[in-house]
Amino acid sequence: MSPSARLSGTLPVSVGVHFVALLGFLIWPLTTGITLPRVPSTFQCMLTLPVPPPPFVRPASKPVTSTARFSAAAAPTTAPEKINPELPSPAPLPDLAVGDASSVGDFGGIVGGNDGFVAPPPPPVPQPITAPVRVSELVHQPRKIVDTRPVYPELARQSRLQGTVILEAILDRNGRIDRVRVIRSVPLLDAAAMEAVRQWRYTPTVLNGQPVQVLMTITINFQLQQ
Repeated sequence: MSPSARLSGTLPVSVGVHFVALLGFLIWPLTTGITLPRVPSTFQCMLTLPVPPPPFVRPASKPVTSTARFSAAAAPTTAPEKINPELPSPAPLPDLAVGDASSVGDFGGIVGGNDGFVAPPPPPVPQPITAPVRVSELVHQPRKIVDTRPVYPELARQSRLQGTVILEAILDRNGRIDRVRVIRSVPLLDAAAMEAVRQWRYTPTVLNGQPVQVLMTITINFQLQQ
């Protein structure tokens, strides 16, 4: 047998032996240094239960005892010196039927007839106005229906006197001039102004449905014609 044939037969065997030796060299340290944990055979579990409350004990009921005491002095032992007369009992109130004319309702009812209702009282009659009312306080002012121009006094004309006379007049309830007085005076012209104003007439003035007197101011200018 040739040397090449012998080498081809032993070569696979030699490679397998070396592979097994190398494999054992690597695995042996791994298997010898590992310690597996022990598995306990039983499992213990501890549970803490709450303490139960003490049993309810009903308190013993106390015997009911009467606190009333009877005094021997409660009943009189001697006769009184005098006996007071008894007061008369109040007379009973009469029963009122529903809808009675003399009954008054609990809800602000008014004493009425058979149906228990009457019309409210009429409004009070306004008191008559006695004092004169200023013309500025009126809604509808009086209207002049008769006008008389003043006569220029001859003495004032000869003196070439001019001026303005202011009067205060009171109209009566019929619209006539009742009183008149001078507020601003021009001595030679006052009488002529008052004489003319006393002849004026106005429409009657009504306030709140009543005829009233009116206080008014009148201005009269005296000027000479050129």
